[in-house]
Amino acid sequence: MKQTLKVSMVLLGALTIAMWFGISSTNKQKEVLEGQFAKLEKEVIRKESAFEEVMGLITEVEDQIGAIVEKENLVHGQSQEPLNSGKKENIMREIAMIDDLIIRSNENIKTLSDKIKSTDLKLGVFEKRINALQADLTARQTVIGDLKTELVAKDEALALLADQKDSLNKTLNAKVEIIGEKELEVTQLTALNDELNKSYLAVGTFEDLQAKGVVDKEGGFLGFIGRSVALQDDADKTEFMELDRRKVSQLKIQATTLSLVSNHPSGSYQILPGDDESTKVLEITDPESFWQISKYLVISKNSRAAR
Repeated sequence: MKQTLKVSMVLLGALTIAMWFGISSTNKQKEVLEGQFAKLEKEVIRKESAFEEVMGLITEVEDQIGAIVEKENLVHGQSQEPLNSGKKENIMREIAMIDDLIIRSNENIKTLSDKIKSTDLKLGVFEKRINALQADLTARQTVIGDLKTELVAKDEALALLADQKDSLNKTLNAKVEIIGEKELEVTQLTALNDELNKSYLAVGTFEDLQAKGVVDKEGGFLGFIGRSVALQDDADKTEFMELDRRKVSQLKIQATTLSLVSNHPSGSYQILPGDDESTKVLEITDPESFWQISKYLVISKNSRAAR
C-alpha cells in the first residue's frame, strides 16, 4: 500500500513536473511569436508608410507635370500672338514658374527613387511609372527649351523692328522738318511775291482825287499848256483799293473820258471803248513794263486832262 502510494506520488510529481515544463515551453514560444509578430507589424507599418509617401511623391510629380503642361500651353498660345513688352514680361514669368516646377519635379523623382531603395520596396513595381514620369518631364524640358528659343528669336526680331521703327521715325522727322522748312520758305516766298505784286488803284474825277490827297496840280491850272496833274508822294494808302497786278489785265470804268495820272509807259497799255459811250476799258498789254515804274495806278475820269 505504501509502495503503491509512493509510486502514485512519484507519478503525480513527474506529471506535475512534466506539465510545468510543458507550460513553460509554451510561454517561451508565445513570447518568441509575439516578438516576431511585433517586429513584422512594425515592418509592415514602416513599408505602408513608405508606400504612402512614395505614392504621395508620385502624385505630386504628376500634378507638377500637369501644371507644367498647362503653363506650356498658355505660353505657346501667347507666343503665337503679336509680342509686346507687357506680353513678353508675362511669358517670362510663366517660363520662370515652369523652370521652378521642373527643378522641383526632378528633385521629387530623385527623392522617390532613393526612398524606394532605402525602404526595400520592390523597385520593379514603381520602375515603369517612375520612368514614365522622368520621360514626360524630359519631354517638358525639351518643349520649354524650344519655347525659350522661339521667344529669344521673337525678342530679337522685335528689337530689330523697334530699331527700324526708331530709324524710320528719325528719317520721317527729318523729312517732316525739311518739309516744314520748305513750306516755311514757300510761305515766305509766296508772301514776298504777293507783296511784290501788290498794287494800289484809285479812280475818280480830278476833284475827288485831289480832295482825297491823291493828286496835286503842278505848274498852274489843269487844261492849259504846260500844266499837269501829278501823284502825291505822301498819298494815303487808305484812299486806294488794293489789287493783285497778276490778276488784273483789264479794268472797265464808267467814264466818258479817262487818263492815267500815275506814270506808266505808253506802250504798255491802251484805252479802249467800252460797251457804250459811258464806259471805257483800260487794257494792260505789257504787265511787266506797265508796273515797272510805279505800283500805284491812278485814273482820272470825266476830265479833259491828259498826260
